[in-house]
Amino acid sequence: MELILVFLLLHSTAIPGHTGTPSVDSTRQQSIQLFKPYLSSLGWIKDLVKTAPESTRARNLSGLAQLDTSWLDQAKFSNKIPTEWCGFWDDIIGHTIDLFPYNVFRKRDLLRVKATAVHQDKILIALKNLFETEVIMFQKLPGINGPRFQLIELTTEPYQDPEFDYLEQRKSSIPQIIPQHLYGHYTKNVSWLSFKRQKPTITEDKIFALNRTWIIKSKGAIFHESRRAYRLYAWDEKTNMPGYFLLEKYGIYTDTWNLSLTVEPSNIAGATSLFWLGAKYGSSFLISKSLFPLLLLAFISVFIYWMYRRRLEVMKRERSRTELALNGLRAQLNPHFLFNSLASIQDLVNEDNKPAANRYFDEIARLLRYVVDSSKYAYMPLAQELEALEKYCSLEALRTPFEYSFELEPGIDQNNTEIPTMLLQPFVENAILHGLRPGTDPKELKISIWAESGNRIGISIQDNGIGIEEAQHRGRKLQDIRDHQGLATTQQRIQLLNEGKKEKITLQIADRSHLKPGQTGTLVRLSIPI
Repeated sequence: MELILVFLLLHSTAIPGHTGTPSVDSTRQQSIQLFKPYLSSLGWIKDLVKTAPESTRARNLSGLAQLDTSWLDQAKFSNKIPTEWCGFWDDIIGHTIDLFPYNVFRKRDLLRVKATAVHQDKILIALKNLFETEVIMFQKLPGINGPRFQLIELTTEPYQDPEFDYLEQRKSSIPQIIPQHLYGHYTKNVSWLSFKRQKPTITEDKIFALNRTWIIKSKGAIFHESRRAYRLYAWDEKTNMPGYFLLEKYGIYTDTWNLSLTVEPSNIAGATSLFWLGAKYGSSFLISKSLFPLLLLAFISVFIYWMYRRRLEVMKRERSRTELALNGLRAQLNPHFLFNSLASIQDLVNEDNKPAANRYFDEIARLLRYVVDSSKYAYMPLAQELEALEKYCSLEALRTPFEYSFELEPGIDQNNTEIPTMLLQPFVENAILHGLRPGTDPKELKISIWAESGNRIGISIQDNGIGIEEAQHRGRKLQDIRDHQGLATTQQRIQLLNEGKKEKITLQIADRSHLKPGQTGTLVRLSIPI
């Protein structure tokens, strides 16, 4: 490996911008053409943010929705990363990124910057990998303890969810120093390729490794893979080739530090371009008899943790089975909804009511899109569910004229209150098709929502139609049970949602004629934990 790296160093080129600076117009045009394919694939994200802005997925990807040709027109382009964006970022589970003017260190790769575009709180960075170009977006977000940053990997593939991560900058944890005991000579790795190589050596401003002299440009403490480490970003003295030296502690109970070097990937050095140079050995932490109780306690803790994880895996498998069952029921629910919608359009066409049929067809297409999109999620915000119900009622009112109203108790946060997806729609559908449609005028439907104790909400769906008992009697007389499939499916779904949960959804369905003499219709009551 060392011979390969030396050969690579002898044939490498200097950092971009050091041998000549391209014109501003040339850099701008080349950068626009480079970034355009990545921005062109973001159309579906704009639709997602527009149609479901409160969803978790939309919030995570909302920054991408602002990237378009207008953003590019206002951006400033360069072949390096501006100083204010340079630095080290990480998260609590060990994901890291280190930005330098001409390089980015990420996932143990050191990639060269091809182009950048900066506007407002975002920067696009194009990185040169071995066989392709990688593009990432870095954006600044407000945080409780200062700004946070979001890193998103862009792709040219449409409808592909990009990878993203939330990071914090470790400004106070990166003093430009290295502990004194880490300077000096390192024991080189033993191999037949390295018997004549010098021992790696670190001084205050230089690194001597692989018979080369590296000038240190930046150094300091970092948290690499959730552990304390030190990095030294340096350039080869003769070729200006960048190198990322990393000092990592080997094990918990030793004072041994491993030294590695990462260079830019190339056809010569290989795709990873990672080289282990040597180690610096310190005093080992010797285990004495006095530590035996601690080791025993640690063993017991590990065993308990293993049992706990095993139990979690069993519970996870059980939840997976339940989720699969729920997905199957939702798959039944959506076709049922579609069949009734198509029947409504057919009735309007048979009645030669073309304007109403055209409007119904257009609106039902939008409503069905919500049904298909929301079926991916077990729960949706109350506001979106009520909006879909209102649209459905307005459409059915074209076919069967009736009055409908929504009463929502003040104080309920519709956007942050979530209920099971499409849970209310089958009850509203049955009230209209089997209660109001065969009934007499005036036809009325009322949906009420109120807060209950114990962090629950109550929902009632009330109509003044013929009542559930009469509707079931007519259904049996016609020997047609297909129209009640959606209600039966929803009742099965509630049973599955309640499995393994302390707080359960309750459902009551009553014929209003039994509740008060002289009344007609059906009353559905739901109590849902939130």
